[in-house]
Amino acid sequence: MDTIRIHPGHLIDGTGQPARHDWAVLIEGETIVAVGPDAGVPRPAHARHIDVPDGTALPGLIDAHVHLVLPRSHGSMLDEMQALSDDELVVLGAASAERFVRAGVTTVFDCGARGDTAFRIRDAVNKGLVLGPRTLVSGRPVTRTGGHCWWWGGEADGVEAVRAAVVKLLDEEGADGIKMMATGGYMTTTTNPAESAYPREVFEAAVEETHRRGRYITAHAHGVEGMRLASEAGIDCLQHASMIGPERNWQFNEEVARGMASRGTRAAMTMAQGIRVAREKGEVVDWRGAKRGDPLTAAMWMADARALADAGVELVVGTDMTSVVDTDHGEETILEIEAFVEIGFTPLQAIRAATSLAAANLKIDGITGTLAPGRSADILVVGGQPHRDIHDLRNGRAVLRAGRSVLPTPLQPPPLRLSPVD
Repeated sequence: MDTIRIHPGHLIDGTGQPARHDWAVLIEGETIVAVGPDAGVPRPAHARHIDVPDGTALPGLIDAHVHLVLPRSHGSMLDEMQALSDDELVVLGAASAERFVRAGVTTVFDCGARGDTAFRIRDAVNKGLVLGPRTLVSGRPVTRTGGHCWWWGGEADGVEAVRAAVVKLLDEEGADGIKMMATGGYMTTTTNPAESAYPREVFEAAVEETHRRGRYITAHAHGVEGMRLASEAGIDCLQHASMIGPERNWQFNEEVARGMASRGTRAAMTMAQGIRVAREKGEVVDWRGAKRGDPLTAAMWMADARALADAGVELVVGTDMTSVVDTDHGEETILEIEAFVEIGFTPLQAIRAATSLAAANLKIDGITGTLAPGRSADILVVGGQPHRDIHDLRNGRAVLRAGRSVLPTPLQPPPLRLSPVD
């Protein structure tokens, strides 16, 4: 069993508390056994030491919405995915998983994949055959017939069919949680993102079966009505949460937002990809100028995130990370965290949204998400002080995933920042 002692210049525990100076972490095997002031943390003679006096240690990052097995797409995602066999998709996903962990993302929740491909990647990671983050999977998303991402094989209509689909995924196939499609989606052009996919009683049946087993359930939701019904039914987290109206424009609804906050419905905003696309085109992303009724853009999405947070909704980091054009596994997660800071979160609040809060959202806060004794040794060490400059998260010096050392991949600078508030 390896023993590792990390002594950074600063330590962020993931809870939102201020960074500590001159603290250390002691790891035995896969587990953190001591955290505290350097002088009080044991120094076993056999330990391997990681000393980064100009750096910061923090919990490994968590991305609550990824897709490991979606191929890069220059046209039709469906056509390009169907051109690949399941074995080819698994190879693609294995490469994506390695990219994540080398960027310091030590836990991901895969929000949808064809057949059993995501399960195969998860199991290969668990067996040590593939280098990757702790991988939680939903398997095939539950969607109505012809609904968003129907091609993954998760079509189910009505209370009993949806209930049966959820039970099969959790009990027979070993899904770690459930993903539902509460509205249509932009990638499935035959669906309407503004329209609820199911009535409330269908969502309630899925929630009942999932929560009975102590598992996590999330839902893709763009439209206001789908967001409202899914939240009222007890869905744990809404993905995208873009608050669009019938005309597919931004129609932020304060009542829905307050209801989400009161029920504890979280949101994973998936802002990063839109921000990247806009800025690499040289566009100004002025989220402060967003107005209800405007078309949904990166600026609207950021304004939506800020408004949800102001209404009391807890936001967690999720990117909708795929292998599609304009995204980059791992780095996209950090871009999402940077977007949190841009809309007014402090760096420590943004880091919490990708660590302890993200872990609580996925119901794994007893395992990871904080630097504390008894937690898994999922640790990112970066150069600099991300509690002061969030972009320092890109300066990876060391990564541990359950105590296993991983060589970090240097990341590119963030895409050109053109927002007036930078």
